[in-house]
Amino acid sequence: MSSVKIAGDTSGLITLAAPAAAGTNTITMPAATGTMALTSNITTAVPSQTGNSGKYLTTNGSATSWGTVASGGITLITTVNTTSGTSISTGTIDLTGYKQLTMICYSIGSSASTGGQFRYTPNGGSTMIFYGTPTGTSSQAQYTMYTHDLASGIGRSSSLTAKARNETLLAPGGPTGMAINTSLSTSTTSIVFDMDGGETFDIGQITIYGLS
Repeated sequence: MSSVKIAGDTSGLITLAAPAAAGTNTITMPAATGTMALTSNITTAVPSQTGNSGKYLTTNGSATSWGTVASGGITLITTVNTTSGTSISTGTIDLTGYKQLTMICYSIGSSASTGGQFRYTPNGGSTMIFYGTPTGTSSQAQYTMYTHDLASGIGRSSSLTAKARNETLLAPGGPTGMAINTSLSTSTTSIVFDMDGGETFDIGQITIYGLS
C-alpha cells in the first residue's frame, strides 16, 4: 500500500476507530523511527492553561512551566511617611525582577534641635548613611534622591540639606556621592530608615521606585 487517504463524511467529521484489541498500539511513520505521542504525553508536556493568561511557556531543561512576562519600566514599590517614631520600615517588599531602585526622600526632618545622619538598613544587611547629611532639624529638612543598582550594590546619592520644610523650589546645588552596599539586593524584603542619633521623625516622605 503506497498511500492512505482519510476522508470526512458529509458533515466534515473525520473519525479514527480504536483498535479492536486493547494493548500497546503504535503507529510507525514512513521513513522514520519512533512512536507517536499519546494524548496523555501531550497534556503532561504542556501545563494547564487555567489561570495563566498572558504568560509564556518556559522550561528548566526537565519540565515546562508558565513564566510571567516582565512589564518593564518604572514601578512604584512603596511609600513611607516619616512623621513619627525613631525608625520607619517599608514593611514587606518584593524586589525580585528589579534591576535598580530609586529612593526619593522629600522633606525629611526630626523634632530634635540638631539633626542626626539619615540612613537606611536592608533587613539582615549593612547600614548606609545617605550622602549629604545631617538631616533637618525641628525647623529644617533634607531632600535626597538615591539610585541603587541591585546587582552590583553601587549607589549614588544627591542631597539638599538644612533647607526649609516642604520646599517646592530650590536652587541647584548640594553634595553628591557614590557608595556601595551589596546587602541591598533583589533578596531584600524590607528596608528600615532612621537617624544615627535616635532622633524622632516628625515630617517627610520616602517613595521607592523599581526599574525592571
